[in-house]
Amino acid sequence: MTSPAEAGRFGWLRPDALAIAAGALLAAVAPLERFDYVARGLTASSLADAAPSAQVLLVTASPEALRDGVCARALPGLLERGGARGALLIPPADAFCAGGAAALPVVRMPPGLLRLSAGEVVGFSSPSGEARAAELAALGVSAAPWVLKKEPQSVPAVSLSALAEGQIPASALAGRVAIVGVGSGGVPPQAVATSALPPAKGVAAVLGGLLDGGRRASAPAWVPALFVLAAGGVVWLARRRHGSLVATAALFLATFALAAGQSALAARAEASLLPLPSTLFGLAVAFAGVMIFRGIGVQRAVDRAAELIQRAALFRMQGVHTLPDEEFWPRVARLAEQAHPADLVLVAELPAGSWHLRFWNDQRGGEGLVAERRHDVRRPPYSSEQGVPAIRLARRFLTKQDMPAVVVPLIAFGEIEGYVFFCGPVAEATYSREPERAEHVGRELALLLRRKRLARTAQAGGVEARAGHAPTDDLVEGARVALDDLQLFGSMLRNAPVGLLYADAFGDVRFVAPEFAKWLRARDVTVPAESASSALPPGSLTLGDVLGATQAGSAAVSLSSVMASDDGIELSVSAPEPAVLSVRPLRRESDGSSWIAGYVAALIPVKQPAPVSGNVRPIAARDATDPLCAFQLGDVVAEAVASAARATGRAVRLEPIRGATHALGHRGELAQVLEAFLTDVAGRGLPGHGPVVSVREAAHGVQLSILDVGFGLGLPESALQRVLTAPGAAPAGLEPLGRLILAVEDSHGHAELKTNDGWGITLTVTLLKAHPRVGVAAHEGGKPAAQQNVIAIGRASPK
Repeated sequence: MTSPAEAGRFGWLRPDALAIAAGALLAAVAPLERFDYVARGLTASSLADAAPSAQVLLVTASPEALRDGVCARALPGLLERGGARGALLIPPADAFCAGGAAALPVVRMPPGLLRLSAGEVVGFSSPSGEARAAELAALGVSAAPWVLKKEPQSVPAVSLSALAEGQIPASALAGRVAIVGVGSGGVPPQAVATSALPPAKGVAAVLGGLLDGGRRASAPAWVPALFVLAAGGVVWLARRRHGSLVATAALFLATFALAAGQSALAARAEASLLPLPSTLFGLAVAFAGVMIFRGIGVQRAVDRAAELIQRAALFRMQGVHTLPDEEFWPRVARLAEQAHPADLVLVAELPAGSWHLRFWNDQRGGEGLVAERRHDVRRPPYSSEQGVPAIRLARRFLTKQDMPAVVVPLIAFGEIEGYVFFCGPVAEATYSREPERAEHVGRELALLLRRKRLARTAQAGGVEARAGHAPTDDLVEGARVALDDLQLFGSMLRNAPVGLLYADAFGDVRFVAPEFAKWLRARDVTVPAESASSALPPGSLTLGDVLGATQAGSAAVSLSSVMASDDGIELSVSAPEPAVLSVRPLRRESDGSSWIAGYVAALIPVKQPAPVSGNVRPIAARDATDPLCAFQLGDVVAEAVASAARATGRAVRLEPIRGATHALGHRGELAQVLEAFLTDVAGRGLPGHGPVVSVREAAHGVQLSILDVGFGLGLPESALQRVLTAPGAAPAGLEPLGRLILAVEDSHGHAELKTNDGWGITLTVTLLKAHPRVGVAAHEGGKPAAQQNVIAIGRASPK
């Protein structure tokens, strides 16, 4: 499963984000090269300059003048007298005008020099490979893929005959490049430019724009890629926040911005021509990815919501605000009956903006039993003589004068939601004995009524606000309700030790597990069959029936006890098997208020302890300040070694700790006796030969070994055996060792002493590993892991 950090790091690897990245890559690569070329040419042509050109002059020669040789004879002289930069001969005029030596460059236009787009001249190819590249460069002709050319009408044009006959002075050629091409004869002077045959007028317009600074080139590849990324991000954000319509409008806005930006850039910067078709194609890919994958995500969410509703249908509990009043108020009365003993329970609603109660009757008389007919909550017995609503005992409230009634106003946040009346001698006796029970019941019922009223108001306002809501809104609302139900069941599972029974806010059991139902039937409680939705119908089994089956006395098992406690109650039951019945309320919080949304009950079996043999002495109870706990034995040993070294001033060697060394025992006692033992051993050892301590995690426990080369000199074998057999009565001088062995045994461990010939004594202490489950560690032969009189309890090592 992906961790949260990895999910955040790779969160951008979503289909819509990848689509935007793919669109940017397409814009940078420009796969539509042919169309991009045409689009650049059209862009350059659309931005043609209308200002008159001072760099070129279009000279048209009629076919008659060409046949008479006027061009070949007069052109060199005209160029010299007029001070022109030179002449560019456009086919087919080059065949008639070239010839003879000239002081100024007169160059035939080479084949392939022109760059065409959509039949129009848009620029020049590089002339570096031509024989007369130097002359072309002198005329200003250089490599320029695209040029912001001049308008044909803005290029000055004259006829060759007019120049030769002196009708137009030769000074018109001063500083200009003469573009000589074939034109129609006998046209008015203002039509000379348009009379020139292609490509003469196109060459004149492009060369004029080039010499006036109109050279243009492709923009860097990152420019269209960056535009697609930005536009795709805007479309994604619009789709996410405002829907498909706004996202489509954002796409059109981005397209318009692309066209306007291209025009603005091309008019001012040289490297500014974008690959428009490729950029638009990349933008379309990004838009399609965002819309398609976002739509797929929405559809997937809708499908998941539908699946959630279908899965939650098995456990659907009808909400408080969705119940009709004819069903809601009788269920409130049943809930009150379970919470407070009474011969008769009446409930009444106080409608909004009214002072008169509305009683909800049942089959036992209901409102007909009430003697007071006005039902005005401002008067007794609903309020005190001062008009303050409070719990009180009324004697003549009912038509039966001898039947008392406990009047409980249902007040939530200072507002009266209704009243509940507990009638009869049983109610009076309970109220006299436990007045706080009526208060608890009234508070919870008031919160339940307020929840219903607020939910109804919010639902009515939502219906008015969504008069024209889409059909998918119903699905979303259903998913929200289903999710709320599932959250309630999640709360049940978290709060229940076993989770075997659930009752709704009215105390009606809606779900009961088979084991719990078996226990109820053993207590002579009728459990109805489950419905098709795996839930019991409302009213078929109440939580009061379940509590009554415990037979522990009405005061201990009343539902009001559950209402009054956030942690619930626990009841011990003995038949048919010993168990503990735990009942807890499920509270929900919203808008600063808390109310009971249901109840959960668990039946926890109690296992009887195994019989103890008569010859086994039970372990004495420990001090509560030093309980049996899991701790790091390596840390305890390291502290004891450091303390012993400081106390004696001698070296105590601690080998590197191997393993986790998580042990189970009484940490405080072990730390104290181990420090005293090491201090005694280090103080009695030979100088330079202090004890060596090691801690390691073994297969059958956590071992502490202490090797001392001088501790056992001169000690008989019987002394060691006495310490192991009776550590509480150790020989003189070995008391610290005896106390250490006692502490180890109190922690359910064992100790071993081994005499090493010529190398002192090794003390090995083995404690239990701290594991979630505890087992018995034994050898393959079935013998105990330690000595015959010691059973080491711990997890068996894997084979």
